[in-house]
Amino acid sequence: MKHLNDKTIQNLIDNELPENDRKTMEMHLDECPSCRQRVEAQRAFSEKMKKSLETLVPDEIAVPEFSFRRTARPEMNVTRIALISSLATACAIALIALIVNLLPKPKPTNRIIDFYTIEDYDANKPYAEQEFAEFKMRTQAEITNINL
Repeated sequence: MKHLNDKTIQNLIDNELPENDRKTMEMHLDECPSCRQRVEAQRAFSEKMKKSLETLVPDEIAVPEFSFRRTARPEMNVTRIALISSLATACAIALIALIVNLLPKPKPTNRIIDFYTIEDYDANKPYAEQEFAEFKMRTQAEITNINL
């Protein structure tokens, strides 16, 4: 049989070998002084490490086991995304409408479109046109008085 490698020796010391492999290794150690010496050296080293760790970390301190669980991402719900985007669009439109309504509005002008002039006033025209000509003349007079 070949000599034992370091991993097999450590597994033997930690009692991590199956029963039949452990018996085979012990039989080899009875016959091979070189492997037996390596196993003893490794056991001594493991004991020293264990004692030094015990002095560094007292038994009262319990070190919790850390485990990182990966959580799956939730699936994207298309209906929910469409609803949220529709609501966001509606809010944006409402905000724009509110801002436009809050803007200062232009002052109405006192000028009337020049359709009739004083010269156009004629008593023979229909009544509605005569009223409009009179209204325009009055308004032009008011504008002239305001501008003075």
